[in-house]
Amino acid sequence: MSARTTLRRTLRLAAGLAAALALALSTALLVQAPAQAGGGTFRYCFFVIDEETGTVERVCPEWEIPVEGPRKWWPKDCWVCLGLFDFEDYAVNPAERVSFYEQLGQGQTLLAQADLTKDEKLAEQLRSEAAAAFYSAAKLIDKGGAVSYKGFSWFDPQSGKVYDDPDPQPNLEFGSSVEAGLAYMQQAVLEPQPHPWIESAMKEFEQANAAIEAIAAG
Repeated sequence: MSARTTLRRTLRLAAGLAAALALALSTALLVQAPAQAGGGTFRYCFFVIDEETGTVERVCPEWEIPVEGPRKWWPKDCWVCLGLFDFEDYAVNPAERVSFYEQLGQGQTLLAQADLTKDEKLAEQLRSEAAAAFYSAAKLIDKGGAVSYKGFSWFDPQSGKVYDDPDPQPNLEFGSSVEAGLAYMQQAVLEPQPHPWIESAMKEFEQANAAIEAIAAG
């Protein structure tokens, strides 16, 4: 790769990250781009619990995956089950938790779309918008606090049943990568030069999405 090509790629990345930061700071509404051709879809959920009222809401992102394989990770009596990722989220104001998970899920959805498209310009735009969504989610975490991964289970949306401690256990790198990505984004919020932290965060979120695809592909 020539020095000129490397320079152009670096400048594009810097511009994309700057655009992501600008989008996040303006709190612009991110509109989901049209889905690209993929092998299927994967839907999973975050539970949002209000400790004071006891109410529970679900935020369930859904995005296309390159390959849809046999559902060997699913409970044998629940092929409609959704993956349920549980995070320790006390560092997020209860009134803002739905928004937090919506931004997190939006970022993952946009990142998945970026990985599917063959249009390089569109992919850069989608990754910038994904970074903005992750940045917005990180801003909702209390300074000095953290959102940490607790565990995975399956959730039956029809009966409401939760299957804890699934066996076999799917790849759970998703949770740990999301936790690390949010930590990097929190640092980006605090730093006057956030771009290196955003770049590190995006690598973690890419790994998280790859883990989801591995579950879906069986």
